[in-house]
Amino acid sequence: MRIAVNTRLLIPNKLDGIGWFTHEVMQRLVKMRPEDEFLFLFDRTFSDEFIYGENVWAKELFPQARHPLLYRMYFEYSIPKALKQWKADLFFSPDGFLSTKTRVPQIPVIHDINFEHRPEDLPKSYASYYRSYFPRFAQKAEKIITVSDFSKKDICDTYKIDSAKIHVAHNGCNTAYRPLTSVEKTGARGRFADNKPYFIFIGNFSFRKNIHGIVKAYDQYRRTGGTSKFVFVGNPLWHYKEMDDALASSMYADDIIFPGRLEIEDLVLALGSSQALLFPSYFEGFGIPVLEAFAAGTPVICSNVTSLPEVAGTAALYAEPEDIEGLSVHMHTIEKNNSISTKLIQQGIQQKNKFSWDSTANKVNDTLFH
Repeated sequence: MRIAVNTRLLIPNKLDGIGWFTHEVMQRLVKMRPEDEFLFLFDRTFSDEFIYGENVWAKELFPQARHPLLYRMYFEYSIPKALKQWKADLFFSPDGFLSTKTRVPQIPVIHDINFEHRPEDLPKSYASYYRSYFPRFAQKAEKIITVSDFSKKDICDTYKIDSAKIHVAHNGCNTAYRPLTSVEKTGARGRFADNKPYFIFIGNFSFRKNIHGIVKAYDQYRRTGGTSKFVFVGNPLWHYKEMDDALASSMYADDIIFPGRLEIEDLVLALGSSQALLFPSYFEGFGIPVLEAFAAGTPVICSNVTSLPEVAGTAALYAEPEDIEGLSVHMHTIEKNNSISTKLIQQGIQQKNKFSWDSTANKVNDTLFH
């Protein structure tokens, strides 16, 4: 069988959530199915590190698909042409994008449809493209894979899709995350927070991640006696008005640290040395940082909406996204109550063990080929 794969997010040293999904799943699928042929379709010069086996071919297509106008050119012209030339039997798209111009069977991974509920979080051209094309992708797909039961229900309800068409393959967690030694924690705190304890957020700085709410909760925590710093890990260029306003009005902005985007080795140290991960998002299709915190032996404070209770189970402290007081109280609890922190860490390890990339790949394999 000849399977073409949309691998445009396999970018060296720049793997994001969907890029990691593609990497972890495809390296396993290639090895699981040595009798099949895979054509990896990139939109830029690709790295050999992503050619996972002798049964993998790769092709660079034009143009680089990083804007809605270029999405249309790439998926409506370049992809159908490549599928026809290669005589593909199936097109698998881990980032959810499909082509409406091909008869080749297609299966996307639609991780979430946050743009349907919060289009204001995106530039208008992107929100317009997603809201125009993803309903068509969902209808055209032979099957749909998603990453949580929450997202499955959301896609079913929003796009009026039969639930039998949608298959859940939960995300896994990078095995690099682990509990750190005391020496490692001391070194990381010196590097990231001037030798002080700190709380952490990891992700992009969009409105739905509730960065402004975290800053306000941190202010409340400090006003009520807290002394730890706060570290925001992510692209420092991605700010939005409410976030900037919250930072500008914060009395403790000097203790809020932005180290930028970190590579995996440094992420392991930063997360594993923190007092807790704060992740009070308004909307998540899954929430991989929660699993990563569990693997790192770090307590989690998160919101009680969308997919997060499904992922975190009983291993997190929950609050409404806008419950600033509740988030602040949880920060004090983590800081002052060792027994609760220890219990959360133990429960987190148990919860993390329910998810793995091997399981994800097996479920993707079952959906694609059965």
